[in-house]
Amino acid sequence: MASKRNTARSRRAFAKAIRAAREQAGYSQETFARHAGLDRSYYGAIERGVFNVTLETMLAIARGLGMSLGQLCTRAKL
Repeated sequence: MASKRNTARSRRAFAKAIRAAREQAGYSQETFARHAGLDRSYYGAIERGVFNVTLETMLAIARGLGMSLGQLCTRAKL
């Protein structure tokens, strides 16, 4: 089982990767959240590394960024 430290590190790495990819794609948080079908405040909290996200949410983010979940996880070095 992953330690709390490793979980927090993974959340931060994922958050950093999705933020960089979103910015590279030219989306604001609000427009990307709408594009991906997510609430803007929830998406913002994900980018801050606040939440452990579900697989479904990770897939929605990856699809919204036009990449596979594997590509997104590779960017995050998970």
